Amino acid sequence: MEIDIVVAVSLVLGSASLFGLIVGIFSVYNGRATRRLIAEEEKRTQEILDGINDTQNRSIEILNRVSKTLDGVKETSDRSIEMLNKVRETSDRSIEMLNKVRETSDRSIETLNRNTEILDKIASRIF
Repeated sequence: MEIDIVVAVSLVLGSASLFGLIVGIFSVYNGRATRRLIAEEEKRTQEILDGINDTQNRSIEILNRVSKTLDGVKETSDRSIEMLNKVRETSDRSIEMLNKVRETSDRSIETLNRNTEILDKIASRIF
């Protein structure tokens, strides 16, 4: 029986050693495969990040162009507002002048009417 125990222990230890050897070999392989997989994933992630950076840079360029365009539109609008204000001022002055002309015309018509009445009176006395 002692031999059976020794054989059993030897078999167990041998099997455990063989199992340890197999696990060790596969863990080395698994570690290398994992490092390779991580390296590939890092490379893909970096490519994605580079693509995102390129897209972001193009977006910034587009936004800068849009901003410049909007600045130009604002300048044009400001100039248009200035021109419209000048036109309005000119129109206001023209309306004032036309009102004065109308007042003067009204007074002239009144004067002509009075003169006509006076001339009619003089003509009726003479003829």
